[in-house]
Order: sequence, then C-alpha cells, then structure tokens
Amino acid sequence: MPSTRKIAEKAGVSVGTVSRVLNNKDGVSDDVRRRVLEVAQELNYSPAKRLPLPVVNMTHIGLLVRPLGENLMASPFYADVYHGVEQICSERRINLSFSSVDAVEGRVRNLPTLVADERIGGLVLVGAMAPSVVERLAEASQLPVVLIDNWFPNCRWDSVMLDNTGGVAQATERLIDMGHTEIVFVSGPDHPSVVERRAGYGEVMRRHGLSTQIIYVGELGIGEGDAAAEEIVRNLPGTTAVICSNDMQAFGVLRRLAQLGCQIPGDISVVGFDDVSMATLTFPSLTTVNVDRIAFGRLAVELLMSRVQSPGRPPVRCTMAVNLVERASAATPRRHMLVASLMAT
Repeated sequence: MPSTRKIAEKAGVSVGTVSRVLNNKDGVSDDVRRRVLEVAQELNYSPAKRLPLPVVNMTHIGLLVRPLGENLMASPFYADVYHGVEQICSERRINLSFSSVDAVEGRVRNLPTLVADERIGGLVLVGAMAPSVVERLAEASQLPVVLIDNWFPNCRWDSVMLDNTGGVAQATERLIDMGHTEIVFVSGPDHPSVVERRAGYGEVMRRHGLSTQIIYVGELGIGEGDAAAEEIVRNLPGTTAVICSNDMQAFGVLRRLAQLGCQIPGDISVVGFDDVSMATLTFPSLTTVNVDRIAFGRLAVELLMSRVQSPGRPPVRCTMAVNLVERASAATPRRHMLVASLMAT
C-alpha cells in the first residue's frame, strides 16, 4: 500500500500537508487539497489499512538531536540523557529510532527519514534548536513533540528544562557567602539553558550590589574554558571565582589556570554545571551543579506519553530541580581569610 510519503512526492507537497488533508484538517488550500485527494485515489491509498494510531503512538518514538561539529551523543551530558530515554523506552517496550537534524541557521536542509516513518507516533527533540527548525519538524511529521533542554517564548510544544537560573543562583550565592566579590561568569552560545544560567548569575550579583563580569565564548567545550582562563588572568586580575556554563568549560579553566601558575582554590575558585562523572576526577575535584541526567531523559518520554493520551491539553514546560555539590575547587578566597585572621588577632 502506498505511504503518505509517496503521495506527498507525487503531489509535490510535504508529508505534513498530506496528513492534514487525509485527516480533514484546516490550513490547506482547496487546490492543494483536491490535488492530494486525487493522487491518493490514483494510488489506491486506503487509510483504513493503516495501523491504529493509538497502538503506533505507544510502541514507537523518534529521537532527533541537533547537529554539532561532533556527535552530540559523545557529550557526557547528552549521552546520559539519551541513556535515560533508552532506559524508559526499554521498560515500556517502546521502539526507539534515532537521527540528527540537518539544519543550518534556523533552516532544515533535509528532513530526517524517520519524520516520514508511519510507525512513529511521537518525536523527542534533544538540544537547542531554533523555533523555525522545531516548527518545520512538527509540521512535516504532524506528530506530538517534546523538547529536551530547549524552550523559547510562545513555545507551542511540551518541553523539559533544568532549573538553570536557580542552579547558577545557588552557586553564586554560595561563593558570595564564602567571601567572594569578584566573580566572573563564563558564558557560551545563546542556547536557552545558557541564557538562563547567565541570568541566574546576574540576578544574584545585582541583588548583592556587585558588578557582573561576563566572558562570552562561542561553545561549551574545554578549549573555550582554556581561552576564558587566559582572558581572566590577562584582563581581570582581581578575579577570585569563576562560574562556568558547564563542566567541560570548567575543566578547561582548571587546566589552564594551573598551567598559568594559579592556585585553585587559593587564588581562584572554579564552579561548573552538570556534574558529569569526570567532575570527581579532576584535581582539585570540581564544585558543580548536579543534574540527574538519566531522570531528565526519562521525564521527556513520560511527557510525550502524556501528550499522546491528552492531545488537546495546553503545552507545558517541566522544570527539573538541580542542586549545588561542593567539592575542593571552591573555597574562601585567600585574601578574605587573611583579613579575617588579622581581625581575629
């Protein structure tokens, strides 16, 4: 039996348009509707022969990740998120298909094949994707969609996010409690999670009457941490603490500061975000914001199943709590300890 993809190819329209016509939905011109129906009749398409939609939706989902210069799943953070998705799919006997999204500057160049796979009943989109990319994928598939680690104003899809603002706010407050006043934040690309983390730092600093110092770097890797450490030593010599957008940046900062002769945490404290497994193996071990990444992935699938069962409910944003884990890379600044010692005598 011909698929909707075959009809779309012959009619010269998208798979999503075919789906809207065959399901008698709005948003299609009369001419396009007529052409699609004529092609469907010509190809002897019979929707009654398809698998019942509820069965499909509960047995097969697609996972799409945003493209990066390197494999997104090689990231310690996203690898664990994927494991959480895979884990719950295995428990629920849900088939899982995986692909990346070929998109550049907010435009999808080629739709992933799984978008047209009629066995798939829902999509999980992992990582920061432009609203236009999400819109294109949702329109082409006509499937329930859940976003992981991505959200934007007026978002029409369910999403799972971390308490990014609160996590960095915790870290900033703790550093200030330790006596730090010259705290630098290493930012990154304007992904939703990074923007929220930067906001958490700024809010706390302003509330305490302290000046913000933000270093903008292009990505979230160790190399960007190296570069940030160079800039701090060269241009911000009064810095006593650094908060990074993620642990990978923090690893680079730790490494380069040590190479430049800085004592950590004596001269400069360093804090990360994510608490990937390597955070306990650095020297000194990294103070960071802990994220339950397995639960993060599981939550997305739970939300997708909820959407399948209640297709008409409003979109929701689920925010998962995080917490600061204190290790050896952050402490009271040395000069603050000296002042306290002098005052005591």
